[in-house]
Amino acid sequence: MFIFNVINSGANIGEIILCILSFLVAAMLAIVIHEVAHGYVALKCGDPTAKLQNRLTLNPVAHFDIVGLLMMILVGFGWAKPVPINPNNFRNRKKGMILVSLAGVVSNLIMAATGLLILFLVAPIIKYSSTTSTIIYALQILIYFFLVFFIKINFILAFFNLLPIYPLDGFQLLNVFLKPYNKFSEFMRRYGSWVLIGVIVLSRILNSSGLYKLDIFYWANYIINLLLDLVA
Repeated sequence: MFIFNVINSGANIGEIILCILSFLVAAMLAIVIHEVAHGYVALKCGDPTAKLQNRLTLNPVAHFDIVGLLMMILVGFGWAKPVPINPNNFRNRKKGMILVSLAGVVSNLIMAATGLLILFLVAPIIKYSSTTSTIIYALQILIYFFLVFFIKINFILAFFNLLPIYPLDGFQLLNVFLKPYNKFSEFMRRYGSWVLIGVIVLSRILNSSGLYKLDIFYWANYIINLLLDLVA
């Protein structure tokens, strides 16, 4: 689990605190912007539901989900309260659903790319800095941890949300092209949350049993680490 791994990483207490703090801030920002992107694109497509419910804000309190937060702290992956969307308000229902479904994923990819660029620019400064100031050193560590987590979380969110499992964006996108009341959609709407939990649990089992190469999240994380090695 995330907290357990950080505590047992061998880092000193100060670095552990900075690591957890930067992770929570990066995760909160990535998830909140993901949800706001859905609401903003929905508004542009004709649906003001998110705006009327004050969900087009970066204030994390408006998007707070207690279970999602606990999962983020314990497991390292969580979620916010979904932004409400009413497809009946879209000027073009099919186009609106496609754009809204892709909005969160695209926002995560943009944020990840932005984080990579910033890390590329600041990594040499942090690596070769010879400061003796404790405050400046802590700030450098905080910035580095934040950028690394921000990049990883956004890439993982983009990848994870493309899975065709309800209520993820991938399901909403696929469902646009399926016939109404099809068996797959009905199954996912009924059992999708359990399938989602099953995927996460299976990922943990594969990793703990040494079969990590069969885990799709392992390969997603492997690609992310390759990108980080190139810029940091």
